[in-house]
Amino acid sequence: MDFEAILSTFPGKEAAVLIAKEIANEPTLMPKLWRFATSAHEKSWRATWLMDKVYDEAPELVRPYIPQVIQLIPNLKCQSKQRQFLKLISAEPLPKTISGDFINSCFDLLISNSTPVAVRVYAMQILFNFSQQEPDIKNELALVIEEFISDGSAGFKSRGRKILKKLNT
Repeated sequence: MDFEAILSTFPGKEAAVLIAKEIANEPTLMPKLWRFATSAHEKSWRATWLMDKVYDEAPELVRPYIPQVIQLIPNLKCQSKQRQFLKLISAEPLPKTISGDFINSCFDLLISNSTPVAVRVYAMQILFNFSQQEPDIKNELALVIEEFISDGSAGFKSRGRKILKKLNT
């Protein structure tokens, strides 16, 4: 499958789901999709979106890449890739050993007003998930959410309230 050709134009959701189903039926395509998603190609962010669709069809094909995705986040500048990769990470249990750089990056993304809302929300969810195995960060996470919730978007406020409620129980 030529991902560069397929993703040179943005496939609609229906087309993406069909491609994801094809990858789910032909798992040997997944490493090729991963290589394209992590390449410097200007359209590689579309491959991260397609990885999300593959996750919906066959999460077991994407799971093995989560540790590598976690390693990429601290140095990843493309916000489209951040959004899709953080979404994937937030849907999975975090590894028992996780990089401090990754957690710091999630906090940085959460507190930056220039970060798109979806990226901030996924970073918030990941930090909450991490707080379940590392309770020492619960207070810091709650303080950050409380500081930014009043000026946040509807999505930020909604997720923030849910997480604060869980943190305070």
